[in-house]
Amino acid sequence: MKLLITGTAGFIGSHLVEHLLETTDDVSIVSLDALEYSGNKINLASISGGIESDRHHFVHGSICDLKLVEEIVADGIDGVINLAAHTHVDRAHYYPELFIKNNIEGVLNLLRAVEKKPNCRFLQISTDEVYGAVTPDNLCNEQASLNPGNFYAASKASADLYISAAINTDRLDAVIVRGANNFGPRQFPEKMIPFFTHRILTDKNIPLYGDGLQLRDWLYVKDFCRAIWTVFRSGKSGEIYNAGAGNHLTNLSMSHKIIDLLSAERSRISHVADRPGHDFCYAISRKKIGQLGWEPETDFDQALSETVRWYQSNSAWMKTIMAQNSDKTEEECFFERHYRERR
Repeated sequence: MKLLITGTAGFIGSHLVEHLLETTDDVSIVSLDALEYSGNKINLASISGGIESDRHHFVHGSICDLKLVEEIVADGIDGVINLAAHTHVDRAHYYPELFIKNNIEGVLNLLRAVEKKPNCRFLQISTDEVYGAVTPDNLCNEQASLNPGNFYAASKASADLYISAAINTDRLDAVIVRGANNFGPRQFPEKMIPFFTHRILTDKNIPLYGDGLQLRDWLYVKDFCRAIWTVFRSGKSGEIYNAGAGNHLTNLSMSHKIIDLLSAERSRISHVADRPGHDFCYAISRKKIGQLGWEPETDFDQALSETVRWYQSNSAWMKTIMAQNSDKTEEECFFERHYRERR
């Protein structure tokens, strides 16, 4: 089986490539990544076989390039897994047009290419954020209404609806996986765990939004990769599957855990103005995907400890990832624009 996987130089994408190369014998992969702000070849360099091997070929390009996407899919591709996306809620508030281009228009290009290729399965990676803010005792199943509360979630919900339309009108063989908050090694440093870890290791305070009582469900990235592959192989065409872990923590509690793992002081927490429209909680039911045989397997506290230690031991990786944004002007560089008042 020959797969096109997009967004592979990013966090989840690089882990998915690694997972498939380690656990399958009959899968070859064409990786496609635009190498924009969060994608870097260093994330693929450490996997088995590296960037180029007999089962893995890397292409530098964007899903927004329709001609390129069509050429790749036409060349013997049996399935497409789309992880290419702009994903940060705060970035979406500043640059919503980029999220429309990548997360909606790029997905439309993939759909056009797959529609021309018979028997080519398409899997879209979506997010629990499309359901909007809920409470932990009100888990969203796949039939719940879409109610995105930020520009990022709105772009992902829009893509999901276009996919549903393609399934209905073009009989596309497609499935959607909506995941909870992923964490693990190689996550882009704007995200909470690597960001807070880096701040502590560089002797800076942690800027925590509001009172820090917002709740998130944390899913280890290796468990999510298993969920993706389970749905790709066994999911029913046209269906949506939620992948949650049930590890609900407040942002404040997560901050405490990271601080404690690094033997720092909790006084390092600095409460700052909350994010605009900050959703209180995301919570999804995993009952449906459980019928396919998937459950999260990783112990949360152990995985969090290993993740924090990974960032602590891989300062060179952090410097490389940060450096690719350092040559931008302050207005272009998200770190400077968003956190200038939070140092």
